[in-house]
Amino acid sequence: MKRMARWLVLVLVLASGTGCQSLKNRLGIGVTVSNPDAGTPEKVLQDVLKAATMPDDQEAWIAFAELLHSEELASPAAMNEWETMRFPALRRKARYLLKDASALTYVVMEKRTEGNNLKVFVQNSQSDMATPCSLRRDPARNNAWKVFNSCF
Repeated sequence: MKRMARWLVLVLVLASGTGCQSLKNRLGIGVTVSNPDAGTPEKVLQDVLKAATMPDDQEAWIAFAELLHSEELASPAAMNEWETMRFPALRRKARYLLKDASALTYVVMEKRTEGNNLKVFVQNSQSDMATPCSLRRDPARNNAWKVFNSCF
């Protein structure tokens, strides 16, 4: 009986919308993102996945580069690494991060603030571990969320 009561309390907490995100994280409950609001970290991630799944390599790279933080854009070494290694790797795994490729739907498993960065962990169908993308507000670009340091 006590076990049933615990489950009932847990379900009520989660259903109320006031449930603690860390509790959801521990239970492995993700949030499906399908139509995020402009300016949100979720929209940036959806745009990253959209760029990564574009058929034309050059168009994909141009679209993705727009999502990079100005500190990344200002570093020739970082840009070379993004263009030659990180972005091609992201393109190879993007389909594993999408729940529905046609709708660009994905599942956020966790969000974690680390200093100035927001690390968003997205469900990966090829791994038991969610895959992170780091975002940071960019003062040089209207304080918008931009990809910083690593993404998928």
